[in-house]
Amino acid sequence: MEQKKMLFGIDSIAGYFQSSPNTIRKLVKEENFPAVRLNGRWESNTELIDAYQRNRVAMRCDGV
Repeated sequence: MEQKKMLFGIDSIAGYFQSSPNTIRKLVKEENFPAVRLNGRWESNTELIDAYQRNRVAMRCDGV
């Protein structure tokens, strides 16, 4: 199992998810993307993002 790595900053999170910062903001607001803004700094971790992506794929495969 891959060890989680903390990501700091919207650009780091977007880079890991291979998306734009604006898309990350939208996903946080509308789809429970696992990132938070604490004291003006965005934070997340790779383990949570990977789980989010797996769930997203599973939902699409199930036709949801």
